[in-house]
Amino acid sequence: MLIDGMALVYRSYYALNHSPRLNSKGVNTSAVLGFATTLYDLVRQQQPTHLAVAFDLPKPTFRHEMYDQYKANREAMPEDICSALPYIHQLIAAFNIPELTKEGYEADDVIGTISHKAEEAGFDLVLMVTPDKDFAQLVTDRVRMYRFGRMGKPDQIMGIPEVQEKFGVSDCRQVIDLLGLWGDASDNIPGVAGVGEKTAKKLIAQFGSIENIVAHVDEVSNPKVREAMRSQSEQALFSKKLATILLDAPVPFDEVLLQRREPDYDVLSQLFAELEFKALSKRIFTDLSVSNPEAALRFSKAANSPKSKPAKAATQLSLFDMPAEGLPIDESMEEQPMADFSLMTQLASMPEDGDVAILIQGPTVALSVSADKVFTAAVSDIDLSALKRLLENPKTTKLCYDIKSLKYILREIGIELAGSIFDCQLVHYLVDAEARHSFDFICSSIIGYEPQTQQEQVAAMWLLYPRLSSQLLGAALTDIYTDIELPLVDVLISMEQEGVRIDVEALKEYSAQLSSERDTIESEIYQLSGGRFNINSPKQLGEVLFEKLKITDKPPRTATKQYSTAEDVLQKLRATHPIVDKILEYRSLSKLIGTYLDSFPKLINPETGRLHTIYNQTVTATGRLSSSSPNLQNIPIRTERGREIRRAFVPRSEDYVLLAADYSQIELRIIASLADDHHMKEAFSCGYDIHAATAAKIYGIPMDQVSKDQRRNAKSVNFGIVYGISAFGLSEQLSIPRKEAASLIDEYFAQYPDIKAFIEKEMAFAHEYGYAKTLLGRRRYLPDINSRNNSLRSFAERNAVNMPIQGTSADMIKIAMNRIYRRFSELGLRSRMILQVHDEVVIDAYKPEVEQVRAIVEHEMRQALPLSIPIDVGIEVGDNWLVAH
Repeated sequence: MLIDGMALVYRSYYALNHSPRLNSKGVNTSAVLGFATTLYDLVRQQQPTHLAVAFDLPKPTFRHEMYDQYKANREAMPEDICSALPYIHQLIAAFNIPELTKEGYEADDVIGTISHKAEEAGFDLVLMVTPDKDFAQLVTDRVRMYRFGRMGKPDQIMGIPEVQEKFGVSDCRQVIDLLGLWGDASDNIPGVAGVGEKTAKKLIAQFGSIENIVAHVDEVSNPKVREAMRSQSEQALFSKKLATILLDAPVPFDEVLLQRREPDYDVLSQLFAELEFKALSKRIFTDLSVSNPEAALRFSKAANSPKSKPAKAATQLSLFDMPAEGLPIDESMEEQPMADFSLMTQLASMPEDGDVAILIQGPTVALSVSADKVFTAAVSDIDLSALKRLLENPKTTKLCYDIKSLKYILREIGIELAGSIFDCQLVHYLVDAEARHSFDFICSSIIGYEPQTQQEQVAAMWLLYPRLSSQLLGAALTDIYTDIELPLVDVLISMEQEGVRIDVEALKEYSAQLSSERDTIESEIYQLSGGRFNINSPKQLGEVLFEKLKITDKPPRTATKQYSTAEDVLQKLRATHPIVDKILEYRSLSKLIGTYLDSFPKLINPETGRLHTIYNQTVTATGRLSSSSPNLQNIPIRTERGREIRRAFVPRSEDYVLLAADYSQIELRIIASLADDHHMKEAFSCGYDIHAATAAKIYGIPMDQVSKDQRRNAKSVNFGIVYGISAFGLSEQLSIPRKEAASLIDEYFAQYPDIKAFIEKEMAFAHEYGYAKTLLGRRRYLPDINSRNNSLRSFAERNAVNMPIQGTSADMIKIAMNRIYRRFSELGLRSRMILQVHDEVVIDAYKPEVEQVRAIVEHEMRQALPLSIPIDVGIEVGDNWLVAH
């Protein structure tokens, strides 16, 4: 058995991404725990006679020397994986498994070489443990791939028949030709632009190899493909070479070294104790008790030795008498006996209206059913039925931190929280949106203490509860918490779990198209500059622009006195030289390709086959949701090239369509309603083009005489007012003199005096009370609103105007989402909400339900938060997000 080390590390880490395993020190041990569990299961189930784990080395390989862009687009390794790697190497050593590496070669080449040498040496079965499709090229009668099951399916061992079926090839080595044709975004292997997976399979089925396609290119029936193969034949052959896993890397095959050995139980158990892998330790001990009692005894002794026993968690008897140095430790409450989880015996006699605080970190649950004691146990050791009765009791209040993550964890063990829920994180976000919302920060800012252990964190919840409750009530935010934010948690979980289907082939083809366009622009830049240079190097680019071409007499500089080539700087220099526009276009294309087109396919969940984002509820100060891992809210919409990305977002199957609904000019409608401005309300009520109507007012002309430029200027003023735009900012945006911009703003306020009065009122309120609020009362504190620093004060004043508008819009869409979700659930619809982007929601709509869904969505969005003017909701349906938007 040969294991692809880094592939297993990443799989282990991302498998626990939604509910990361943290030990009592706050260290993320997800990757180590997943790796250890999987490694143990593999060895126990497959019983290999010989075993090794292969890793890449950090230095470049021969492929990097062949092609400097090899794997260039890969994102940096997550910090939690970096910190986990030393433990993983210790773990492998403790299991007495050799690691195989070779400088200048990848783990793929090491596994390829050893697997085939093992076959030659007479081994009847060689298992390559990896999810990487590239390894399919190595499969023979006796060399096979071991792939972990997805979506509940069992693990699979792929031999020749399975590879032939999956890839549509007659010979496993033809997988290399497929990769050479369609490329590999994860490794940045270019392939042939315009040739995707389906086309590649057809070509190989007909011609057998890339070499044969090139030799008989005139026989390719599709003219576009024929031309692509003719013009990119060298690239295809080069890509094939990059994709070929070596069978003759200079790696020795030592049968004795690779023989499976017993783990070093002393080292292994001490490592488990340090990492707090209690459940896994218990499981290994139980297995050993049956198969190897002597080893079990050694393992147990090592685990309980003083040098390996982790520090005891501090707990307390009285939570409301906390000394300045922290939570008091009651020795009688050190880790409660976990064999029978004595807390569970108390649950039966608990009063029905009792509160409970709960925190689950990794495999450990800490629970407090009163203000006296905190109990901890491994999740695997507790009586789940008793825990279920407690947490699903509708009469109790549950104290927690980060309710969304907690719900994910509890649902994995069949528990659905019921009753009142007090989430310290969510409440703290509402009472102080501008602050950080980590548990440590909340505790230090409210109770003056940062809890050090899981038990102390649970104990601290009892101190936070009355204080945060008082703040929530005092700020009149209770309704927003209970009616908007808390119900929204289930909506977000549903959307995150649903994910969205991505047409990977469409992204690949579009990436190839834009890459070709970028190559053309790159050549034009070199022509305009008079030579080649690294366009992505700010230093080299600055030298070309400001020393060689001298596009300005006063080159802009950074704080470190280097030439500045930042986006905003180049935008201002566009008129100085045609090369500037080309550079901006080059950067735009590079961002689209790197951030979206080549990245999204790598982020598709292998188990669901869909792209899943995480919606963050406690990040933005205005109340808006944000999206991360990946961010699906910043896909460009202003440019045609950016909009095309949405074409790859498609329904889950042919039985569904995408339905997109968004509020039309909602922020302008909100400001018109809040300001009660007669002219703007009239324009909206009559269904006028609001920007044309504004232009007509500003320029004093009939609406049908408004020019495109006048409408554009009015649109910038309309939206700029929401963000407190200045004459300077407007002049920059419209490329007009500052005096003309100031005149536009003055005339705007002259025509819309109620808007001006509203802005002045909101600023005055913020200056007096220190915060701004939405229509429903959501607050944003503005600590710099009365600052003597003009820049800080002006920024706070702009937020004082923006918060009532953008925050009200955020409240409105959240209410609508809650109601849509509830209506879908009540009616048992198969349609699902899958995306939210500011003022827009996207539904994966079951075709027979489309009209019903349309009616529900339109009604709930219109009625979410009625204004004094009509709310317009645009709804479109299509086979992809671009068409539906």
